[in-house]
Amino acid sequence: MRILQGADGWWCLSGTRVAHLPIDAAVAATGDSPITLSAKAHSTLAAAGFFTPRPTRTYSLTVLSSTGCNLGCSYCFQNVHSTAPGNFAPERIALRRLDEPTIADIITFTRDAMDRAGLRDLKVLLFGGEPLLNPGGCLMLLEQANKIGMTSAEMVSNAVLLTPDLARELENRKLERIQVTFDGDQTTHDQIRTTRNGRGTFKTILANVSRAAEVTQLRWQFRINVSHRNNFSVPDLINTLAQTVDPSKCTINIAMINDVGIGYSNELRYSEDFREEYLSWHLAILDHGFSLPTPRAEFHCDYCSEKRGRVGAVVNADGTLYSSWETVGRPGMEVGSAQDGYLSDDIIDQRWHACGYNAAPHGDPQQAQAFHDRVDAAILDAMRERSALHSHSKNATASP
Repeated sequence: MRILQGADGWWCLSGTRVAHLPIDAAVAATGDSPITLSAKAHSTLAAAGFFTPRPTRTYSLTVLSSTGCNLGCSYCFQNVHSTAPGNFAPERIALRRLDEPTIADIITFTRDAMDRAGLRDLKVLLFGGEPLLNPGGCLMLLEQANKIGMTSAEMVSNAVLLTPDLARELENRKLERIQVTFDGDQTTHDQIRTTRNGRGTFKTILANVSRAAEVTQLRWQFRINVSHRNNFSVPDLINTLAQTVDPSKCTINIAMINDVGIGYSNELRYSEDFREEYLSWHLAILDHGFSLPTPRAEFHCDYCSEKRGRVGAVVNADGTLYSSWETVGRPGMEVGSAQDGYLSDDIIDQRWHACGYNAAPHGDPQQAQAFHDRVDAAILDAMRERSALHSHSKNATASP
């Protein structure tokens, strides 16, 4: 549970639930004592089931259709070492490509895992590398996943290879959303997110997204990766996106680039100055009519939060199982295979790593908490002020 002080009251977050409470519903932190709910507020929320964990109903499956990538981003966690200036083709994890026999193994593994967990619904995430380097593998996996209860499907793509026809084919197989990353305005983005021969990609990505949006009902999640190399250009990027796509179909997520030990440092820290800059971007996103992810109590990952993946799995293009996206393709990080299941517990105990593996922090834990508490409270205030909270998050709850 998180309790955040808002502009005219308190925000209480439990799991994915959010409640706005009056000012007398909590006692502010003093000294070493944390913020606490009043007995009345706590009992009211508890009676409404606010603190009751939601049952898991869905199995979450990430599948890489290809570990190859047509871009050469220096900060990618799938690079195997630091990239020298002027090198647009960093060495990556070993090349693997999803094929029909492996898809059959993955579907069998997934169906059996769902049966063991008593889950009927399946959520699929197509991942890479760049998944559209193997469009046939993406389409075939979606077709087969539909046969075992797939209820939603998303893709993480750089969109350089996305065409209107391919977007329609993906949508026809129940793909609902595509996440696309930007690295600042055109000038800045084209210095960071280049092809493997150094060409910029901004115009291509934006044009491909725009054309795909014209012929489908796909939703879009734009991820803006930020570091000291591009933070100054984020406002112009947000303005450009608002002028190019329909904001009502789009969510924007801003994420700090992590230093994962490959020589791509990020000098941004959880400071007060950066907090105000970071918050200003989120307010601009709302002002333009985009959606934001609603802040939540804590981060939970269906893939890595439980060893042996009871409610989710990450599968490489060759059928090898890994604990998280960050460990895929890393020698010695394999935790099993779709063909044979998970390895023994003693091996998994050594190899199971959660999201954010090997990422350097942007400040100490106290700085991180203070930063996100202030930002999240202000975002919730802004969403409430704009009457956006409930429309942007189906998990939000009314104030008690």
